[in-house]
Amino acid sequence: MPPRFGSSQSSASAPAILPLFAHKKHQIISKLLAPAETYTDLSPKGSVDDRIVDLIDRINKLEGIVTTSSCAGRISVFLEGVKPDNLKQNDLPAQSENGEQTMEYGDEVENNSHMKQAAVPGGKGKGGRWLFVSHDPVAVPVQQNPDDTSLSTLFGLSQIKDRQSQPGADSRFVKFQFEPMILHIMTASLNHAQPVLSSAIDAGFRESGIQSLKNLDDINAFPMVAIRTSGLALSSLIGFAANHTNGAEIVHAIVDESHLSLLLQLANSRFEANAERTQRFEENLFQKIKSRQQLDPDWEDSKTRQERKRAEGLREQERRKALLGSDKEG
Repeated sequence: MPPRFGSSQSSASAPAILPLFAHKKHQIISKLLAPAETYTDLSPKGSVDDRIVDLIDRINKLEGIVTTSSCAGRISVFLEGVKPDNLKQNDLPAQSENGEQTMEYGDEVENNSHMKQAAVPGGKGKGGRWLFVSHDPVAVPVQQNPDDTSLSTLFGLSQIKDRQSQPGADSRFVKFQFEPMILHIMTASLNHAQPVLSSAIDAGFRESGIQSLKNLDDINAFPMVAIRTSGLALSSLIGFAANHTNGAEIVHAIVDESHLSLLLQLANSRFEANAERTQRFEENLFQKIKSRQQLDPDWEDSKTRQERKRAEGLREQERRKALLGSDKEG
């Protein structure tokens, strides 16, 4: 039985990895190794973020650990959807409160076109949509004159001053958001999960935790470490949607260009803080893994184990050949 989380046995040899976990990890890695032009998922970007590709690659080379979903951090502008009372939640794809649809890399989806379409509606209610998404800091334009609306245009907003409608409680609002890195890592056991969780918390991802622990006796339920923080998150209402007299929908801004510029500057600074925490998490994790290897002289990674098994197999073949040869001579 694996040691409980936080026990003094954490430095002991990790429990044996079940074949089911190895199979799931193989499926996930196979999808991640697909060519960039063919790989897609249910996020607005449709693929793994460039900023954490190397981190995910390093993590997935560790024994008993595999990433299942990720976001390196992003700036987004999202228009909420209409949510009628008779709309069943089951009619919508799985999604978070901010409109992000999540998907484990190993999930099966019928075809790529379905996945690309699913990323568009999303969000709070039916018909919500992304107006802007960036997984990198965004250059803040210098306002050339009072009538400059370059940021409003970038975010899909109209700065019409004499609008006929005003926002109300039932309006579909537009949110500007910065969301820090979020990473889900499936582990083979609580023993494997412990260094991941402690590394995340020590790096500043304070809201991180372990999921999938409802039934510790279920051998098919592997601990899932969710790495997240709310400390860097930023959210602000910046607009609302209204129908024009001709029936066309217009997304109005409720803040001016200077306010949008300030929000963007704040989001860019949080991108930097997010990158620093992500780097600390990576350094913490691999330092803890290295320490475990030093404490456990019998530990070996998967590549070393494969090479050892191969060498043992070759030696066994030679031994059998030698035995067969001696039998023939006798």
